[in-house]
Amino acid sequence: MDASLKLDRRRVVDFISENGFYVIFLLWVLFLALQTNTFMTWDNASKVVRQAAIIGIVAIGESLIVMLGTMDVSVASTLGLTAIIVAAGIVDFSLPPALAVLIAVGAGGLIGLVNGLLVTLIGINPIIATLGMMTILDGLGLTYTGGHTIYGDAIDPIEFLYTGWVGPVPVPVILLFLFYLIAHFVLSYTTFGAYIYATGSNDKATWLSGIKTARIRLYAFVIAGLLAGFGGVMAAARRGSAGAGMGGNFLFPILTAVILGGISLSGGRGRVLNVLAAAIFLMAIDNGLIHLGADINIQRIVSGAILIVALSLDRLRVMVR
Repeated sequence: MDASLKLDRRRVVDFISENGFYVIFLLWVLFLALQTNTFMTWDNASKVVRQAAIIGIVAIGESLIVMLGTMDVSVASTLGLTAIIVAAGIVDFSLPPALAVLIAVGAGGLIGLVNGLLVTLIGINPIIATLGMMTILDGLGLTYTGGHTIYGDAIDPIEFLYTGWVGPVPVPVILLFLFYLIAHFVLSYTTFGAYIYATGSNDKATWLSGIKTARIRLYAFVIAGLLAGFGGVMAAARRGSAGAGMGGNFLFPILTAVILGGISLSGGRGRVLNVLAAAIFLMAIDNGLIHLGADINIQRIVSGAILIVALSLDRLRVMVR
């Protein structure tokens, strides 16, 4: 009887740790539906998901890193620098927009490759390595721009990546769900996905079984860099410009979405589709507070509280393992 009760309690805690934020999400939506007439509309819903696109796409790559039991704190700075690269390529060097986009995304992949080599080849702690990379990238952005903003009508052709529509659906929403479908398929149905979970669960045992775990980590960092590069392109498309430091506002929500979405900080566990829901939830929080007329400082307090909740849920996930 006691064993059965203990098992039931474990299942309840496990469910709360994995899906608790969905309950909070639904209660928040219900509250806003009752308090405002503007939140529950198609235009606003599409706006919320569109706002979640950049954070959500970059969070896929960060999820892979966290699944491996570590963290990449340079993804937001990669986003910021690649936004500068695509804007500078188009405005300063008169490159065709498509080529500038490819160069920017490729630069993100190269940054991820360097991060991966620092971790796997040299053996630097991933957080320390990516913290150093974050500082370098921010410095490069400031050095090139001199603190000025890069803008011009030449950037207009890429703005459809954030402002465009396909019928009634915004382009960034389509891209967001497409990326997550691909990520879900890779993690659920491919050998690479299985190796990600296995390496994060027990790196040594996975290595002893013949799997090249260092290579898996390297690939994960490269993918994270590529997705951060694409996020930078979308950020430049959103603003129609780029400047130093623009990635700084993205790190906090990216990490919060990953942790709130159930990717365990201890590695080896998590569902990427939950990260998608968490990214949308975070934007719904900000959007809802605006509709309620809340002060910007209140938004910061709520954001901090959400991170604490996310870390608490992660702690529950560790306890029930």
